[in-house]
Amino acid sequence: MPQFPGLEPGDSTRSNNERIVKFINDGLGPARQLARDGSVQGRAFFSFAVDAQGHAVDIKLVQGIRADIDAEVLRNAHRLDSIQWRPGTQNGRGVRVSFTIPVNFNLNLAAAGDSLEIPAFNKVALPAPVWGADRRIFPSDKGIVYGSFIQRLGFESGGLGQYVRLANLTTGKSVRIEVKPPLRSRKQNTFCCALPPGRYALYKYEFTSSKWYGSETRVESLHKIASPGPSSGLRTTRYLFTVAPGQLHYLVTWNLEQENTLGFLNEKTQLDAHLAPILKNLNFNAAVVALPQ
Repeated sequence: MPQFPGLEPGDSTRSNNERIVKFINDGLGPARQLARDGSVQGRAFFSFAVDAQGHAVDIKLVQGIRADIDAEVLRNAHRLDSIQWRPGTQNGRGVRVSFTIPVNFNLNLAAAGDSLEIPAFNKVALPAPVWGADRRIFPSDKGIVYGSFIQRLGFESGGLGQYVRLANLTTGKSVRIEVKPPLRSRKQNTFCCALPPGRYALYKYEFTSSKWYGSETRVESLHKIASPGPSSGLRTTRYLFTVAPGQLHYLVTWNLEQENTLGFLNEKTQLDAHLAPILKNLNFNAAVVALPQ
């Protein structure tokens, strides 16, 4: 697999895909504006290959949605011309590898721009430390959050993990929660991790699905359905919750089974009964419900 600049040999395919998707998304502003102005939504695809010398070649549109938007997608894709990749290898020799990249245009997401769509929050996010049965000491400088997650893909996930990125509005940093472990296709999974204190916003849903051409990595913004006005704050556009230090927080069940629809369900009694024998070091009776709202 060719590697995008900034990665080291042995870095995960997920990290490589994230870099590619972010590079493409960073240049899609004009195309998304055209889609928003014309109330157009759908999915375009473009393809390219990285040759044995690490150059992007044969960049072309595979499927479009409207001529002017397609032209912007292709113009943005040609930014890949400037990238010097580390080429893919086979038996120690450089080989040509092809990619097909989807570009999603969704009116709900396009309309819901807010102050989180800024470079500070779009940097690579650090993973939140998973809280497991081996942990004994509750951290005084962090809060622990737990909950359940209903994922989108099932077996289509190809055994890859899924993540929700959170934006800490207090610190200006973002973290990633693993909401579906790798090698698990179960529809509903639990999560438990330690987070720095602060006011958080649900930010992005990151997942990879298996496709006939390989895999498709998607990064989906987590917005409220209502479209904000020009001066709307994050309370209008995002789901928010607060983490206090030294406190256990139940973040309820997050249901992302349907695209662009985020639902919440309070299943604390059932989840506490499930987790208590596993995480014996946590007092679930003392947990506060932190419903994102």
